[in-house]
Amino acid sequence: MKDKKIVTSPSYVIVKQYMGRLPIYHFDAYRLESSDEMYEIDCVGFFWGDGISIVEWADKVMECLPDEFIKVTIKILGKTLRGVYVSYKGKRYRNFMEEVMEKVKCRK
Repeated sequence: MKDKKIVTSPSYVIVKQYMGRLPIYHFDAYRLESSDEMYEIDCVGFFWGDGISIVEWADKVMECLPDEFIKVTIKILGKTLRGVYVSYKGKRYRNFMEEVMEKVKCRK
């Protein structure tokens, strides 16, 4: 078994990189004041690079995001219960999302 690396929120850094089959760029926009700060770290270069970008608090930097993306929202429904809502924007992810919906029990 390969060593597993625990992935945590970047917290005090804007982006953290994890290496795997594809690099993962994990952004935390919580402390950003504007989209300008995301542009300053060349977010576009990350988004259009060879890896996967994950953006926490993406609502704060929506204008930086690509035209097409997958959105995952986690809501607290109870002390130990969470709701996970997945949606997408753009045609690029339509087939992927249809496959996911076939494989897991979910509601439209």
